[in-house]
Amino acid sequence: MLLQSVERTSELGSLGERLAAECLARAGFSEVVNLNCVRRHYPFADLIGVRNNVRFLIGVKTRNEMRRGRLKMNEAYNLVLVSNPKNQALKLQGRTVEEITRMALEEVHQLARAERAKPAWITVPINATTATFSAYFGLLDDLGCRRSVPMTYEARRRYLALAEERHDDRIAPHLLN
Repeated sequence: MLLQSVERTSELGSLGERLAAECLARAGFSEVVNLNCVRRHYPFADLIGVRNNVRFLIGVKTRNEMRRGRLKMNEAYNLVLVSNPKNQALKLQGRTVEEITRMALEEVHQLARAERAKPAWITVPINATTATFSAYFGLLDDLGCRRSVPMTYEARRRYLALAEERHDDRIAPHLLN
């Protein structure tokens, strides 16, 4: 059962990255590169794209729009991850959650500077029952001191919508939680 879950999550993530890259191209981004083709497990980011002469280092997070059981919305997507062992070690050193978050965000900014880019994100909520997806773009800095992207319907209005409720035949029922 765990293996099936890992495989589903991996497939969902790969599909979300493809959908995000396609949406960027439709929205006028150029030089869109899937970083996973360049280096497996690139830290934070999945894509690079350029728009209006600004280069973006983009983390893509794809989730089922609804939580398991489909009774409640998945209201936030974790974006900047800190491994449990690292998180626990930092807490044992007396670091607060806010300090750990600031450290993690600074690491992302360092990665972006190395790529001469601004750190950004795309969230891709998937509805496998209707084979539809949406895609939203934003800047890491606009999230403040957060490691997750709020994904309530109200929050989504603040983001650049690259796609909303778009049908795609690659979205299949087995991608449900």
